[in-house]
Amino acid sequence: MMISAYSEAYYAKDLLRLAELEEEGNKHFDETSQIRFLHHASIIHLLRCNLSELPFPHKELAVIKDYLFQCETWNYYELVLFTNALDFFPEEVLDAVYTKAKEKMTEFNQLKRYKNELFSLISNILVLQLEKNNLEKSLLYYADLEKTLSTSDNRMYEHAMLLFFKELIAVMQHKEDTEKLTAILQTFKLLDMERIGNQCAGLLEIVRKNNA
Repeated sequence: MMISAYSEAYYAKDLLRLAELEEEGNKHFDETSQIRFLHHASIIHLLRCNLSELPFPHKELAVIKDYLFQCETWNYYELVLFTNALDFFPEEVLDAVYTKAKEKMTEFNQLKRYKNELFSLISNILVLQLEKNNLEKSLLYYADLEKTLSTSDNRMYEHAMLLFFKELIAVMQHKEDTEKLTAILQTFKLLDMERIGNQCAGLLEIVRKNNA
């Protein structure tokens, strides 16, 4: 319920509601000492920083980073926590946490129950590398993303995104667009997936600019 509440407030850019939810999370943590409430409050603070001019959240990021490093095994909860904090990790810390995650997810390739979350996590890291025009790391994370892809035709979104990332990497390698990029964006438009389509179009423009 808390995740749904702060996700809704974030996409609505409701800073007041986010501040209320952060206070609520900290209050629950003070009353119960349950770490998940502190994590909620920390993630909400990161989201508030994304939407405003708040100072860099060193304390909140440390709470999440320390937990992820110390956690003996990773499951759904840890995947979601890491995904929500990605934008704030310095690159060297991001790579280190991801490496640690792969070590602790002993069934990395068989993690069927968490395939969606794993796909989302690696996709978000890959986007960061594409934006930085880092071809080497883009190829690295793309290879891991490919391993999480479902073989079912029902996972059309994942297949479309994997192809989109593949074509973006091709732009980085060959310095020219492909017709498939336009086709994928048109597909998202046809399916009324406006938010995803806009995000992909924005990422395409960044990659084009970096490789003009």
